[in-house]
Amino acid sequence: MAEVTEEMIKRTRGDTYPISVTLKDSSGVAIDITGGTFALTVNSEENPTDTTNQLFTEVGTITDAAGGVVEFAVSLSNSDQTPGIYYYDVQYTDSVGNIRTVLRGPWCVN
Repeated sequence: MAEVTEEMIKRTRGDTYPISVTLKDSSGVAIDITGGTFALTVNSEENPTDTTNQLFTEVGTITDAAGGVVEFAVSLSNSDQTPGIYYYDVQYTDSVGNIRTVLRGPWCVN
């Protein structure tokens, strides 16, 4: 399975273009995500202990299961944050219910 990757996402306030994520193993081979689900969560805290400061969550759409590709459509209401630095993570729930954070980092809004 993929290790947690740290990556900054930069967006301009109001942008609604989708975010695409491809899961790969340590050898760079795509991970088959058939039967899994994904959630992208954005929070004002880097390491939240609860959902108090959660700004929004978007559910992912698997666009190429064998190729490990999932997309998150960011709605207009969820793209309208005050410019600043927030934090996100992407959690993958596999076909048997195991949950794993696969991507996280700063969510920068210009």
